[in-house]
Amino acid sequence: MRRRPYEGAADLELLQAFTAVSSAAAGGCGYVHPGDIPHRLYNGNKHFDPAEVMTVWEDGDGVAAWVLVGPRHRSYDAQVRHDLRGGAFEREVLEYADARTAELMRRHGVASAVMAGDAFRCDTARIEIITDLGWAPDGDPPYVINRARISDVPGPEIPDGYTIRAVTGVEEAGAVAAVHGAAFPGAGWTEALYRRVMESPGYDPARELVAVAPGGGFGAFAVTWYDPINRTGLLEAVGTHPDHRRRGLGRAVVQYAAHHMAAAGMEYAIVANFESNAASGALYRSAGFEPWHVLDGYEKPIS
Repeated sequence: MRRRPYEGAADLELLQAFTAVSSAAAGGCGYVHPGDIPHRLYNGNKHFDPAEVMTVWEDGDGVAAWVLVGPRHRSYDAQVRHDLRGGAFEREVLEYADARTAELMRRHGVASAVMAGDAFRCDTARIEIITDLGWAPDGDPPYVINRARISDVPGPEIPDGYTIRAVTGVEEAGAVAAVHGAAFPGAGWTEALYRRVMESPGYDPARELVAVAPGGGFGAFAVTWYDPINRTGLLEAVGTHPDHRRRGLGRAVVQYAAHHMAAAGMEYAIVANFESNAASGALYRSAGFEPWHVLDGYEKPIS
């Protein structure tokens, strides 16, 4: 078994294919959507070197596992090939992930006495290992992955005066950063940071959809990602500018995005929310989605 750092765009394609194949074997239980990899690597970890936060394991059959640490989130993603789950190798990967997360938190000045994590409720093998490694439920409401068959999603009812279209390219980085920043004020988006996301591997402006408000400016957005192996599209991230809420705009963008993904061959669409965010849950129910998988939060003291 060989362990190495992430090496760039070719690795991204390799890891996305690995994750899609493993997810297909497990019915989605325990695996992130392949689109979550570039989103979390280049968006969620926008302040970090990808080679520092992503680690890959390989054996004679190809990729065996990967770990992506999010120092600012005090957490990590760990994905193990479906035929290696639940045994000594998965435990080894998780032990490494625990130690690496604590190390990078210290290196980057993230002060916390605990690490945060989650596990699919259906993934009993993972839960058994992390419990043995000292993780315990955090008591917070779970994280819900919602799914819809796209053919069952109603067509969008776009509010008067708005239009929905794809982003044209990096020349719109400032406007896109503005709507992302308004929807998620703590994310610290600037034009330069979002331009870097738009220029990163895996991103395609044709897959970021925006609602153009009357008079210009963006009122809402949805970034879409494709998994052709499982024919499932992911919406991540999704947001509405506070000045444009309570008009049905968020629901319209989500429904428009789902049908946009169908044109690329996707049969299903998924989108996630924390159960504590009742507004997001209600939005996705109204757009035709239903809960599919549930992830519970865990935490572990840092020694």
